[in-house]
Amino acid sequence: MNKPKLILFTGFLGSGKTSLLLKVARYLAGQKKQCAIIVNEIGEIGIDNLQMKKMGYDVWELFGGCICCTLAASLEDTIEQLTKNYVLEYILMEPSGAADPGALYQPLHHCQFTDDQINNVFIMDPTRVEMFEAVLQPYLQSAIPLANITVINKIDVASVEEIETSNQVIKKYNDKVPILKINLNRLDENQIQQIIKRKVEKEHVSEYL
Repeated sequence: MNKPKLILFTGFLGSGKTSLLLKVARYLAGQKKQCAIIVNEIGEIGIDNLQMKKMGYDVWELFGGCICCTLAASLEDTIEQLTKNYVLEYILMEPSGAADPGALYQPLHHCQFTDDQINNVFIMDPTRVEMFEAVLQPYLQSAIPLANITVINKIDVASVEEIETSNQVIKKYNDKVPILKINLNRLDENQIQQIIKRKVEKEHVSEYL
């Protein structure tokens, strides 16, 4: 069983996870890397599945709920089939934006992925940062400490104040994580490489589970 690098694209709904995943997938495909994409079939993700299939990517759809919790067993089965039947260099995974990404680590550990084989990319929408802090603080408190790199998206439409507030919120929950500020419409190769490369050697994540 081969051990591909695993990149998680985490963040709340509407932050730009799917768009960033597709950008990274296109880049890796252009570099002749063998990739698989796992997405959760929830909400509007079904539309994205169709888009990814049209682009020629293998999409493993997990039905019936959130892969972070109720479908953990199905996720393990999916990864097992991928790693047994394909020689992969990367697995790109987008869990539901409505669920705690910390719950994803236990099934990944069951699949023999160690923490240093997981690259958790957390995407922040600065235009909604005040709402996140007011309503979704437990989510931020759980999700951001797990991140190996954080991405502040939508800098082309967010105000300077919103971007700075996002920066402060990220540092509040994880003061060592690298922060990358991007406009997805103008994402360049250097930024993609920063996202792909795991920047931080994290302590064991079990304390967050």
